[in-house]
Order: sequence, then structure tokens, then C-alpha cells
Amino acid sequence: VFLGVAMSSEAAAATAGSDASWRLGCSFVILTMQAGFALLESGSLSTRNASNILMKNLTDLGMGAVAWFLTGYALAYGGDKGGILGGEYGFALVDVQDLSRWFFQFAFAATASTIISGSVAGRMRFGIYGVLSLYISGFVYPVAAHWTWNEQGWLFKMGFFDFAGDGAV
Repeated sequence: VFLGVAMSSEAAAATAGSDASWRLGCSFVILTMQAGFALLESGSLSTRNASNILMKNLTDLGMGAVAWFLTGYALAYGGDKGGILGGEYGFALVDVQDLSRWFFQFAFAATASTIISGSVAGRMRFGIYGVLSLYISGFVYPVAAHWTWNEQGWLFKMGFFDFAGDGAV
């Protein structure tokens, strides 16, 4: 239904396709922030830490993808457990229909963990940072995303409106 008028099945399919295209385009724009953070962080530190920062940003993408695939999306959008946490379905993308939505939200999850890499640059071992990246992308960010963007989340129910999408990040 659009403006009170029911759409035909062809129009609904076209709208779904254009929604997916828009989400994928926005996802790639969000993922360019990874490169921006890498440049900002490596330029702000001594040259001996530059390769460490670049590897941390790549780790955020890799570990973030694994964590978001296995648990993150399900905890954020897989049903509801009392307004606090999802997780009724969607683990490892089982029963997930819209993969463009998954990818769009993955871009935010990866960005959330990348923000931390600058604050711990040169202060944390690489292996420990990988575990932290898994934890942030697989649990911390999904809980915040569930609260703000899932229709059963407690902040969403209270009327919280996240216009630009960065409240959970």
C-alpha cells in the first residue's frame, strides 16, 4: 500500500528490486568509511603503527562479516526476546530473505568496530583486537541495533527515531 492505494504485484516487485539496489549502493558508500578511518588513523600515528592500523581495519571487515553472519543479524533482527534482544531466527542467515538488508546492516556493524581501532592503535595486541572486533560486531552492535531499529526494540517502542542511522553505531 502506497499513499492508501494498493500496488499490483508487478509494482511491488519493482519496488523491492529498487529498494535492494538503493540499499546496496548505500552499503558501498558506508564501507568507504573503512578506508577513511584507515587513512585518518594511520596519518594520526607514527609510521611504525601504520601497517597495524591498516590490518586492524581489514580485520574489522573480515571478523565483522563472520560475526554478523553467524550471530549479529539474528540478535538484531531475528524476532524479539522482551524488547532487549532478538534471536528467535536468522542465525547464519537461516530463514533470511533479504540479503541486501543484511549487507546494509553489516556495513554499519563493521564501521562500529572500526571506530574503536583508532583509540587502541599501538595499545593493544593484534590478536586481542580481533577478539574485540568479533565481540563488537557479533554482540554489542546487534543489541544496540535491536533497541533502535527493530520494531520490538524498547527504544523503538518509546518513539526513538534514528534519522541518519548512526545512533546504534
